[in-house]
Amino acid sequence: MRDYKAIQWNKTFGDKQLLNDVSFLIREGDHVGLVGANGSGKSTLLHLIVEKDDLDSGSTEHASDFTIGLVSQETELDPNQTIFEAVYAGDSPKIKVVAEYERATDVLTKSPNDPKCQDAFAKAEQAMNAQDGWQLDTQIHTILSQLGFDDQYAWVKNLSGGEQKRVGLAKVLVDEPDLLLLDEPTNHMDFEMVRWLENYIKNYKKSVMVVTHDRYFLDRVVSHIYALDRGELTEYTGNYQTYLEKKAYAEQIAQATQGKKKKLYKQELDWMRHGAKARTTKQQARIQRFNTLKESIKDKPQTDDLKLDFDEERLGKKVVILDDVSVGYDERHPLIKDINLLVQNQDRIGIIGNNGIGKTTLLNTIAGKIPPLEGDIAVGETVKMGYFEQIPVDLPADKRVINYIQEEADEYRYADGRHLSAPQMLETFLFPRERHGQYIGKLSGGEQKRLYLLRVLMGGANLLFMDEPTNDLDIDTLTVLEDYLTTFSGAVITVSHDRYFLDKVVDKLLIVKDNGQWELYYGNYSQWLEDTKAQKKAMPKSAKPKTVENTSATAKTSAKPAKKRMTYQEKVDWAVIEDEIDQLEMAISDIQDQMVANGDNYEKLATLQQEQDAKEAELMEKMEYWEYLSELAE
Repeated sequence: MRDYKAIQWNKTFGDKQLLNDVSFLIREGDHVGLVGANGSGKSTLLHLIVEKDDLDSGSTEHASDFTIGLVSQETELDPNQTIFEAVYAGDSPKIKVVAEYERATDVLTKSPNDPKCQDAFAKAEQAMNAQDGWQLDTQIHTILSQLGFDDQYAWVKNLSGGEQKRVGLAKVLVDEPDLLLLDEPTNHMDFEMVRWLENYIKNYKKSVMVVTHDRYFLDRVVSHIYALDRGELTEYTGNYQTYLEKKAYAEQIAQATQGKKKKLYKQELDWMRHGAKARTTKQQARIQRFNTLKESIKDKPQTDDLKLDFDEERLGKKVVILDDVSVGYDERHPLIKDINLLVQNQDRIGIIGNNGIGKTTLLNTIAGKIPPLEGDIAVGETVKMGYFEQIPVDLPADKRVINYIQEEADEYRYADGRHLSAPQMLETFLFPRERHGQYIGKLSGGEQKRLYLLRVLMGGANLLFMDEPTNDLDIDTLTVLEDYLTTFSGAVITVSHDRYFLDKVVDKLLIVKDNGQWELYYGNYSQWLEDTKAQKKAMPKSAKPKTVENTSATAKTSAKPAKKRMTYQEKVDWAVIEDEIDQLEMAISDIQDQMVANGDNYEKLATLQQEQDAKEAELMEKMEYWEYLSELAE
């Protein structure tokens, strides 16, 4: 068995104990989700597994040829390589054979009549046959294509940070390690990429450990959850939803136990104050029990939950109006054209679309950070904007945490008369006093985002702009943020690829399409997805049935058919057509299940796609005929 075993791991960072005698076993084929608060040590744990960081103490057991691959949040690619060179840089003999074949193919394409090129290609082709490299070659092309790379000879240095991370992901997926470690893999991906990766990981035969804020992804790909909390690692069998159920039950038990401890503590405290005068052996034992209880309660704070409690200034009905607005950086080639949009009080609008299509540019234009190419934007007089940017521009690494918050306000005053000092505000955001003097650069990525969120919300905005707010925030923080946004009295406009976040928060979608087009949809992401699927299956009502015998009976669907009675054959068809439609729908569903199961087999996928297209065409034809017959049956 190709298992990975960690034995009594200990790791400290500064004065913080990240791992305290942690042991765990990842069995061959296990898919594990690693969850925990920002700064709890999730990324550190992944780095320890791949030996990019050192343990304070502990040991590891696995096979000598056991391979581990890490997709980290920060890529370490050589900027002077091409995508091809980065992805095909593995040590596997088969990868080297495929790489040589790809090089020979590229050279031959450029010089098809050169005998040397022809000879090199022939040798590469023979090696491919000998190593059976064709499936791997297809798989590599599929991975690159699904992750948005059509030109494998593009330079890494010319790619965006998100694109570089996807190249790093492609490289590790191609290597197919025994243990695949993924740290926030869905960041910088559009919906199609996330769905493809979801299916790929779900069908990955080897072991996986993933850190992600994408709860739908986590729920669909993992079979175990490891929860890291204050140095302790707890295992839950099941997916994310099962973990939530088990965790809720465990917390109920813990609260009941803690309640009993507190009651006993009060009794013991009363005894210590009034009855602990003679120090007999029995009383000494009781004093010891008191001290133990005191420590157990002190170690478990009454609450470690994030609290979002802010006032917003009153917002009038008029928030933002876009009138024939086009956005972009070149008037000749606008990214999005002729947008007409009314943003009202308490609107929750999500902006979605493929990567690089102009979503952040649109958000920046509405927020007044860049001017529109055309059209007018009117902002209401009562609007006070707050912008939670994807990459904070004013989060200096060399500034102390407390100073950063004090720049916004030394004290936060509520409308009801309450007031909290800057240190108290930090504590509500889970930054203990001993860390207020820490430099921002020493915080984890998620902690920096949480600090940035606090400062934005302290500004009292009644119109919030949020660009990929879920990136780098832990699930617990996201849950509290989502609950806050659903009751926020102002308006929210957000760019996000997080399906769960969009489902929970937004009630409108602005879908950015190709060629500058856009569409406004009333509903959340899952509703839009279902409607989109239904529209694809729906047949055009003006179409004519192909199997009707008497074509004089056909007419536009907006008019009554001229023919009042069915022929004998039409009656026979009417009796069985609904069963035939049901069978076709079941067949299409079965094909889709097979496509999910064969997500990494390009040739099989191509065959299944052809079968699905044929079945869907047949289904559309049947549906057209059914509509025609149903009108006759009336």
